[in-house]
Order: sequence, then structure tokens, then C-alpha cells
Amino acid sequence: MALHVHTIPLIGPASMGLVTVVAVTIAALGAATLFGLALAAFVRRRSRPYLLLVAAFAALLARSAVAAATLSGLLSPTAHHVLEHGLDAVLVALVVAAVYYARTVRREVSPS
Repeated sequence: MALHVHTIPLIGPASMGLVTVVAVTIAALGAATLFGLALAAFVRRRSRPYLLLVAAFAALLARSAVAAATLSGLLSPTAHHVLEHGLDAVLVALVVAAVYYARTVRREVSPS
């Protein structure tokens, strides 16, 4: 039984492989930067909304890892699709939770 690995070629007119690799690399660097900044803000503020944002940016960084794993042939296109949509849902839920929690705490602390 042969193992079939799907990879995206780095050259070729139909593949746009090099462009994809560059795009994923730039996205990963941006996500890593945002994750680092969020982590630094959390260390400074030590609040639940900041922690939730750190987790959201970790999910964003994980999307780049999923894309890189797919480009290297470690994930099938189906697994890539499911994981990325799952991470999108996690990311949105974490951001909504952070905003909701921050707004709820603000109302409880400040007189309205």
C-alpha cells in the first residue's frame, strides 16, 4: 500500500505555490507578532479579557501552522479545511468572549 502525500509545488503557472508559501510565511509572522504583543499585554494587565485575546491570537497562529502543514504534505486538503474552519470558530468565540467579559466587568465596576 503506497502512501500518497499531496504537496503544493513551488513553481509552475497553475500552482501559484511560491506565492502561497510567501503568503503563509507573512501571515505566520504577523500572527506570531500579534500573539507576542498580546502575551506581553496579558503579562502586564493580568486580566481575563487579555488572556482570551492571547488564546485568540494563538488560534490565529495555529491557522498558519495548519497551512504550513498542508503545504508540506502533512495534512490532507480535507483535514486542512476542517481544522481551519474549526480554528476560525474558536477564534471568533474567544474574541466575542473577551469583548463580552470586558464590557460586563466594566459595567459592574463603574457606576452607570
